[in-house]
Amino acid sequence: MFVAFLKFLMRWFQRLIVLAALIALGVWLFYIGREHQIFLDNKTSGNFKALEQINVSVNGGEISELMQRERDVKKVVGPKFEIRAEIFDEDGEIVSTISKEIKICFSKDIMINLPTLAAGEENFIVPAPK
Repeated sequence: MFVAFLKFLMRWFQRLIVLAALIALGVWLFYIGREHQIFLDNKTSGNFKALEQINVSVNGGEISELMQRERDVKKVVGPKFEIRAEIFDEDGEIVSTISKEIKICFSKDIMINLPTLAAGEENFIVPAPK
């Protein structure tokens, strides 16, 4: 009788472990497979003036050429991505190049303020527009 009860408990314990593993797998797949919208914003923000021209690519994809007061949207899949930006002056010469890896976590949409990123500030991620 006691042995039958132990087998019963073991069977339920194994089922609970499999169920917990399936739930953890589902959360992990959701985390790595979620699509995010990245808004690239070249507008004046606080003390940082909009850039004359900036070329931005996300994860080595298509390059977006943004002039002053322009915004573009890119879509990425996964919890992190790399942004690469080339900043130009009034004459069309490259002033500097920035490459940064950004982690998103569970938020769906984020907006990157490019003048703040170009200035080297850490708070360049702002809430996305609704």
